[in-house]
Amino acid sequence: MKHVLIVFTGEFKTKVYPLGGIFQYEHALVLNKKGVKTGIIAPGLLSVRRILKKYPYKKYEILKGIPIFRYFKQNFLPARIGFYNLLLAREYEKIGMKLFEKYIKKFGKPDLIHAHDIRFGIYVANAIYKKYNIPYLTTECSSETAENLFPNPLKKSALNILKKSKAVTACSKPFSKVFKKKLGLKNIKIETIYPVLPGDISKNFTLKKKTNKNFVFITVNRLDKNKNIKLIIESFIKGFKNEKAILKIIGDGPEIGNLIKITKDSGFERKIIFIRKASRKAMKKELAISDCFLSSSLHETFGVVLIEALAFGVPVISTRAEGPSEIVNNNNGFLVKHNDQISYTNCMRKIFFKKKKFNRLKLRKNIIKRFGAEKFAESINKIYKKCLN
Repeated sequence: MKHVLIVFTGEFKTKVYPLGGIFQYEHALVLNKKGVKTGIIAPGLLSVRRILKKYPYKKYEILKGIPIFRYFKQNFLPARIGFYNLLLAREYEKIGMKLFEKYIKKFGKPDLIHAHDIRFGIYVANAIYKKYNIPYLTTECSSETAENLFPNPLKKSALNILKKSKAVTACSKPFSKVFKKKLGLKNIKIETIYPVLPGDISKNFTLKKKTNKNFVFITVNRLDKNKNIKLIIESFIKGFKNEKAILKIIGDGPEIGNLIKITKDSGFERKIIFIRKASRKAMKKELAISDCFLSSSLHETFGVVLIEALAFGVPVISTRAEGPSEIVNNNNGFLVKHNDQISYTNCMRKIFFKKKKFNRLKLRKNIIKRFGAEKFAESINKIYKKCLN
């Protein structure tokens, strides 16, 4: 297998949204390093929130050897309108095909298309397949199926497209089961492609000795109801009023106002720190100086930030969401039932008081072994070979 084209339907690594498509980009970098010619096309319809706002982006560039073709159009109605998604899917097909044809003029036809996102990515892949007879596989990492947010008008056509996919994959085994059940994929086998630990964290570096005056709990998340950050805040308030500990919350979202209010009402403004915006560099710096990472999602298809924290030697406490239940175990942290605040607080206190100790270097080595570039390349090559046979 010599040439793979990744389809990502969204804002891929733009100035406005620099983290868009970061996991697909890491995927491409690993393939490229292993000698597989790899490119990315990113058709996108910008959210109605972008109307009347400037959106600068490069239509074509090469990043670390990966050619990237982008084209974004403004969308004028919210995608939550169910039937409207049928029109959006057709539009993605058109934009995606134009980008594909620009790509092959410059780099030739790929052997395989890898479509990320079943909402629209599979429609682009299927359109290419129908015209050029290039096989495709699909990967789903969005939690919208688990949250019952996948548009009903798309289900029938999506199912027909998935039946033609050489492989249908999801990003963790527990999520694969949820994905299969929610979309009614009775006769379709769902395989697993775990996201790769990003190269800027898995590369060699020395874990620095921590010199914090306070014990640092940290979470990095979009602040919405599914991420359930309220559980983390209430657990911290319950257990750490008189302890030398702080909680850092990196992220923004619709629940920010409610979470700040809970913090103020409890008198914890000095102990709970909100960092609404942080560059990737700043986020890595915060993880490196933290003592425990916290996750509380109701649904989490994988949880790359959990393996990033572990690569910095930081133990993890998480609710038993889909992906975290595969990542977290007795050797690297604690798993807690959803919305069990008492157990969550108890686990936080166990780590705080060192009732359970973790070797930072062992945490790092183990997570690289499980989710690093070598393991990713090995597993994805098996699936790609199967698709082409």
